Amino acid sequence: MNNSIKINIVSFLLFASIIFSYIISEDTLGGAKIDFYQYEDIIYLFSEDLFNTLKNYSSFGYTRNSPIFFIILSYLYKLGLELDLIRYLNIVSVFLITYLFYDCLKIKFNKVNIGTLKILSLVLLLSPTVRSLAVWPYPILYAFILFLFSIKYYLLFCRDKKNKLKNALLNVIFIAAASYFTPNFCIFAIFFTYKFLLEFKYTKKLFYILALNFCLALPAFIFYYTTNFYILNISVTANTDTLIKFNIFNKIVVITSIIFFYFIPFLEKNSIAKFTKELKILRDNYLIIFFILICILFYNFPLGYGGGIFYHISYKLFSNSIILFLVFFVSTYIFKSIQIFNLNNILIFICLILYNLQASIFHKYFDPLILFIFLFLANFKKGSVNFNMKEITKKYYFLYLFFLAASFYKVSF
Repeated sequence: MNNSIKINIVSFLLFASIIFSYIISEDTLGGAKIDFYQYEDIIYLFSEDLFNTLKNYSSFGYTRNSPIFFIILSYLYKLGLELDLIRYLNIVSVFLITYLFYDCLKIKFNKVNIGTLKILSLVLLLSPTVRSLAVWPYPILYAFILFLFSIKYYLLFCRDKKNKLKNALLNVIFIAAASYFTPNFCIFAIFFTYKFLLEFKYTKKLFYILALNFCLALPAFIFYYTTNFYILNISVTANTDTLIKFNIFNKIVVITSIIFFYFIPFLEKNSIAKFTKELKILRDNYLIIFFILICILFYNFPLGYGGGIFYHISYKLFSNSIILFLVFFVSTYIFKSIQIFNLNNILIFICLILYNLQASIFHKYFDPLILFIFLFLANFKKGSVNFNMKEITKKYYFLYLFFLAASFYKVSF
């Protein structure tokens, strides 16, 4: 069986599984269906009275997203499309995110076999986030799509000697568009601007980029200011304790564990040996030990606020955070032993912390975002991680099949 036939079979099976998701109303996220029907009233209100609904948008206590997505759905509703039909049309998001992922892979890994990249791009169809939000429309899926557009132009900016300013400006436009769907994405403008600064220095080109960022952000700032719209309204649960709302250590522990989950396919065979070697000089790593202990000591992440896969496994097995803490310790030492602590990656980690300012930390905000970051934005020292794309593709299929099975189990029991 040649590669093209294999690709066609995999494509057919995975896209057919998405159709099956519609038939069974799949919600492996566990809250996608509830979120969709929760916002149903807002869509109707926007269709009836756009300006007054926009003016009073912050009065909806559960409103944690930009109104743009719901305004678009309200216009589709006014055109005569019922919400159920809009749900079915939303399947286009699956094709868009898969194609754009493949497009970015072709730019970044232009020496890798095209068939391998096609198979890797299809792994997104196993993502519980992509599958659930294809069935139950939600703005973050389109923010991921627009984020991929911004990555595409960033990759072109890095690769091509010509049109650097054009690609930088297109990157700015698409990261702003993603932010108008889900405000959290505006944080990544910090990372991209830093990269543009390294290239353009303090020149007119950098000024154009900063000016465009300001112009695109200004309407959002005006809206936030005049409507008291959510941006730092931290929690999905009322009356959240301030010590939980602003606890940076919760974010460091939980987000690190989620990052490690997606990093597993990149681990080399000798990663364990490097980790063991690092443990032997434990006393010399007193700063990291102090950092880990402080994070665990001040950790107070509550139940019902998300937490990621290791958090839920820990509570399922032991009714406490012991596995989460162990993963945090191991992942921190593995990251140190393979030398991936550098300015680029630390800046990305800071962006991921700022990206999730609210007290809750839900996996859907990081899946498949972290996969995109590892493949396109992270800076790994040569030989420190596994970048054999065939191996990575196989491992990501196993990882996502496990994650999808675990998600089905979670929502079934």
